[in-house]
Amino acid sequence: MRTDRRSLLKAGAVVSAISAAPVAMAAQRHRSIAMFDSRIPESVAFARSSGAAGEIDLYREHHTHFAALRAGQHPATIEGLTGWGDWVAVRGELEAQGYRVAAEEAIKSRTGRTHLFRWTMKAR
Repeated sequence: MRTDRRSLLKAGAVVSAISAAPVAMAAQRHRSIAMFDSRIPESVAFARSSGAAGEIDLYREHHTHFAALRAGQHPATIEGLTGWGDWVAVRGELEAQGYRVAAEEAIKSRTGRTHLFRWTMKAR
């Protein structure tokens, strides 16, 4: 088998693509925001373990009339663990900003709170 310039370039492209995949996945993870409610222990634990680049506390957002949420300029992915009411409000605002629901799951709570939802929204 002969080694020529074209084969070396192809091999280099494949190797760089394979080695860049984990870095790109980690970069995508850090380009997300975690939304949580600081009144709910499970939600706080989710935000701390998410590895997101930023966090928005919905409890504080209630006092500022959702200023950070309405400001826009969010990354491509927003993840959250919130109560049902906050989830509905956040989903409506983010859909108006061009996001779509990528995942939604009801979560059982250890503290007895029954309406927790783990969700992900992505930019269109």
